[in-house]
Amino acid sequence: MYQRKILRTWGLAAAALFILTSSVAAQTQQKPAKELIQGNWALMIADNVRSEGNNVPGFGPLPNGNATFGADGRYSFQITPTAGSQAGVSVSGTYTLDEAGKALTLKVEESSIPNWKGTTQNGTVKFISSDHLGWTTTSPLAPAAEFTGTDLIWARAR
Repeated sequence: MYQRKILRTWGLAAAALFILTSSVAAQTQQKPAKELIQGNWALMIADNVRSEGNNVPGFGPLPNGNATFGADGRYSFQITPTAGSQAGVSVSGTYTLDEAGKALTLKVEESSIPNWKGTTQNGTVKFISSDHLGWTTTSPLAPAAEFTGTDLIWARAR
């Protein structure tokens, strides 16, 4: 009898956990991407993507960085390397986010990357959760011909 009670309790706890995580995932999917992206983000990963498809840490193993996406359509991000010879990056301007394709378009007003100033940069976003954002740029943040883009993973700043 005691074992049944324990098994029932564990079963109820597992069911509650499943329902809770399903509910959080459903809420993340129900919110518009424009709403999900708003706020402050801390950089977790910044990998350069080589033309053959493999990733290389571009700003060191644990790069520093932050990004802000405002409700007014303005953004800024900064990335500081922790190792290597790559210079830091700072970019700001306005952004748009296509709900259907999850395409992120940055209109660059100011940039430490000289050939980005005045351009439009395109990328894709994937909301891993409401607190984790994956972003792939189609133009590399590193000035090297061997790179075709950059994969960035951000965590919502607390």
